[in-house]
Amino acid sequence: MILIIGGACQGKKRFAQELSGMDEPAFSSNMADGADDCPEDAWKKRFLIGFHQWIRRTLEEGKDPKEFVRQVLKAGPEIVTMDEVGCGIVPIERAERDYREAAGRAGQMLAGHARQVYRVVCGIPVKIKG
Repeated sequence: MILIIGGACQGKKRFAQELSGMDEPAFSSNMADGADDCPEDAWKKRFLIGFHQWIRRTLEEGKDPKEFVRQVLKAGPEIVTMDEVGCGIVPIERAERDYREAAGRAGQMLAGHARQVYRVVCGIPVKIKG
């Protein structure tokens, strides 16, 4: 698996498509998006975009984010993108702090299993593992 991290709107999805070697329609048909797609899609698709959004939704549903990550890793996606949510001001709301922590721990689990990890900033990917 390849993990791509970075801030919002930094070019992670574009880089994931580039790594896939597919054109946009083919990439999109093999992609699930954490903002819109159901969690089961994360176990069926090759490319997972916005993984942090599934973590938020998992918490909101009262489910265990670690178990969700384990199921995704078992399914074996090829590429996963995830926003870095731990940078910046610590949220006042408890639920937002819990989400931030869960997303960070999910990222650690993914990175631990990834053969390559990239960080994308301003559209520039930098390999940080592999």
